[in-house]
Amino acid sequence: MHPTLRFLLGHPLLRGRPWIAFPRFLWWQCASRLRPGRRRYAWVGGAKLWLRSGWGGLTGNYYAGLHEFEDMAFLLHLLRPDDLFADVGANLGSYTVLARGARGARTVSYEPVPATFALLRDNLALNAAADARSRLVAAAVGAAPGVLRMSQGLDAMNHVALPGEPAGIEVPVVTLDADLAETPLLLKVDVEGFETEVFRGARRLLADPALRALIVELNGLGRGYGYDELALHDELLAAGFRACAYDPFARRLLPLDRPGPHNTLYCRDLPFLEERLRTAPAVTVLGRTF
Repeated sequence: MHPTLRFLLGHPLLRGRPWIAFPRFLWWQCASRLRPGRRRYAWVGGAKLWLRSGWGGLTGNYYAGLHEFEDMAFLLHLLRPDDLFADVGANLGSYTVLARGARGARTVSYEPVPATFALLRDNLALNAAADARSRLVAAAVGAAPGVLRMSQGLDAMNHVALPGEPAGIEVPVVTLDADLAETPLLLKVDVEGFETEVFRGARRLLADPALRALIVELNGLGRGYGYDELALHDELLAAGFRACAYDPFARRLLPLDRPGPHNTLYCRDLPFLEERLRTAPAVTVLGRTF
């Protein structure tokens, strides 16, 4: 079976409703070939996205409503307009656009690959969000300022070059502690295995109780750089966070003993978070309300 069809059959918003999933998949496969180029998509809560064939980091949102359902629903239920969301490894901007376009939150987004950064900027502009409430940083994030070698042309899989791997470009590096004057409520870190370095440059940030929640990708890619992701997991627990999964339909945080297979939520000040999640406005996506 085509991997995208397998993904759609198991997606929480589409499970048991193939009459919604398959026509969307087939329409996009045909339309993107018959008329190549990017198309504007009215997404969630008034947010908009540019879509184009090959932009897998965005087209999953068209197919399934919310590509990474639990984590994106957590963001939608948590954020309010005065909150600050920081997106490390923003790529083409799915999470940034949800935070800014659907929830009106303030955002800071880090994306080092120039071609990807330009598309991230276009997605924010599409949401009339290219303003002082949406700061874009054309840099990688690490443990210390400097320069890193990066891949390019790999869509959502661009990454810091592994030892011995050819790299397409050199990019500047900033640290979160130096770049963020204000602590965000929610921080997402998805940098294809380089997460340990990001948090090494965020000691002050992690110690600030105003940072209530993290969305972190810990899926084993850190081994390629020599990092122990379970050690990073333990560091986040020591900073007062608790590993969780989120059930958007019940609006419940569920404790985890280990990182999840893809992204993991790390939460602290659970009474604050639970109240935010409980009182958030309902969201309807592809006919499902949560």
